Amino acid sequence: MEPMTEAIREIRPAIDAHVVGRRKTGNETYVVNLATALSQRHDVRPLVYLDAGAKWPQPNGPDTRQLNWRSSFLRIPVELPIRARRDGCDLLHVQYVAPPITRLPIVTAIHDVSFEDVAGLFPRQTELRLKLTVRLSAHRSQAVITISEFTRRRIAHHYHMDPDRIVVTPLGVGDQWRPVARDDALAMLAGVPLPGLFVLAVGNLHPRKNIPRLIRSVASARRAGVGDLHLVLAGQRWWRMGDIDRAIDEVVGDGWVHLLGYVDDASLAALYSCADVVAYPSLYEGFGLPVLEALACGAVVVASNTTSIPEVAGDAAILFDPQDEAAMADALSTALTDERTRAALRRAAPEQTARFTWDRCAELTMGAYRRALGV
Repeated sequence: MEPMTEAIREIRPAIDAHVVGRRKTGNETYVVNLATALSQRHDVRPLVYLDAGAKWPQPNGPDTRQLNWRSSFLRIPVELPIRARRDGCDLLHVQYVAPPITRLPIVTAIHDVSFEDVAGLFPRQTELRLKLTVRLSAHRSQAVITISEFTRRRIAHHYHMDPDRIVVTPLGVGDQWRPVARDDALAMLAGVPLPGLFVLAVGNLHPRKNIPRLIRSVASARRAGVGDLHLVLAGQRWWRMGDIDRAIDEVVGDGWVHLLGYVDDASLAALYSCADVVAYPSLYEGFGLPVLEALACGAVVVASNTTSIPEVAGDAAILFDPQDEAAMADALSTALTDERTRAALRRAAPEQTARFTWDRCAELTMGAYRRALGV
């Protein structure tokens, strides 16, 4: 493949955005905000490929095309590379899985390699498929993108890659994530029976989110005398939900554990603004976007001290060992009752969140595109 010449000024990436409209949370947030930020630049003209019938969720976004096939067995290996080349694109930008055959350079975004690091987080068949396809995609790519220094190290380790081929492009926090006045937030959440005192946890209820330990830690904080504390879970039910149901039964938490299911961004900003504490006890994250969103909304945050989460939280959250339920309960109690700590965390949050913008993510992504194209 011949390197592009210096005469080319505008890069035209084809971006796979089949996750738009599928409520894939972090993956959807990434592609929507990145492609929108890229479309505002003068040196790149992204062309975004959506599922048939899907609509771009933001105004002033990129050019879009609709794919005919939803099946991953046809979309990624066949339709996407053919359409991208036919439409005059310079490279193909995908998440996790790249087509096995294409004449275009490939940039693959790998947000985490939890399936390599921790056994049992996915059904066995899914885990094996990810181990095979993501490894192959990484080695076939002219550049690999990831979203934290932690994940960069883990990709390099597992796939024996030169770290210089892995470009870190931290995620951003958009303008929709800002404090909402309590009266306005309660009006927006009129259909949600919110308790008076509650901890909020956000994210699909995946095993790595560590929700059973959080339930037991909230129960411990209740017994320690913090008051009639409730736990609100905003996220879709997932594999191994039985573990969460059993944890609720163990602590007789039917009256104080609330499962909301999927929550849209506007309602989520209102929830962040109303929550007494936002807890993010995840065992493993490639980034930890809810931590950033919660901080931007003025929430007091407690979070895991492991994987990528300290990069995102900085000094603006109380960090704890996610496998230590006593430490988690202590962090919750401190965050709920220590007004000096709450004030200090809120003062630190704006400086921390200012480091993470989608414009910066787009700029760093352009570096990966140039690396892939040799310009």
